[in-house]
Amino acid sequence: MRRELLGPQDQTVVLAPHALGLPEDPDSIWRAVGRIRSSRTMSGCNRLVQLLNFIVGATLKGEAGYLKETTIGVAVFGRSPDYDPKVDTIVRSQAWRLRAKLKKYYASEGLEDDVIIDLPLGHYVPVFSARPPAAEPEKTENTEKTE
Repeated sequence: MRRELLGPQDQTVVLAPHALGLPEDPDSIWRAVGRIRSSRTMSGCNRLVQLLNFIVGATLKGEAGYLKETTIGVAVFGRSPDYDPKVDTIVRSQAWRLRAKLKKYYASEGLEDDVIIDLPLGHYVPVFSARPPAAEPEKTENTEKTE
């Protein structure tokens, strides 16, 4: 999987998935989305699920550059193309709610998920990362003695 982003003076920059923090297998990201979607945390949050699906799908298709407030408002929330996001804050408010739900999910049901999906504050492009392995407890003199 490759990513093409427009660089300075419209030059195309090709990035490898690991350069974007993507796990090698996009299917693992979609499995993570599926777990989030079916979680108790997201129960009854259909709009947030639609938002999550849209931003993850666009990012995995290499279209992260199109994830702007107006684009999301039209595609996910059915706003007209000429709506004013300064007046109608649906995208910002729902992104805020999604961030809160993701934080809650990963603090509870998703505590052991291997892929973490984050939506950084002020952005609509999700960040995918692998959960670091759990640290093993340090051995002390008391735990090493078997008397």
